[in-house]
Amino acid sequence: MRWRNRMAVLFFPQGMMLTMAALILFFAHLSVLASDVHNFYFTHHYDRMSFRYTVILMFSQVISICWAAMGSLYAEMLEDKFLRCFALTILMLNGAMFFNRLYLEFVAIQYREENH
Repeated sequence: MRWRNRMAVLFFPQGMMLTMAALILFFAHLSVLASDVHNFYFTHHYDRMSFRYTVILMFSQVISICWAAMGSLYAEMLEDKFLRCFALTILMLNGAMFFNRLYLEFVAIQYREENH
């Protein structure tokens, strides 16, 4: 038996729920990354960064990329150019967010090696 959210089925085309879930995760990751960049580069409050949750954040970003990829595959089957473009844009944004987070983690590791 499959579970479906009836409101989501009414408002979104088939396959767009995965893309919308990836978009929501993207905004959550964007807010965490913006907070970490602000704490690392501007205020230098390193204790407020999300180092304790790095593994969870990276896993969540991989899940978000997988959902965006599956959503873009569904959009490819729908023959709608707007949905295809939207799904591929979300996929690219999630990929860019993953590599930005990875870069920030390596910069933070390098900083901790130099100062401690």
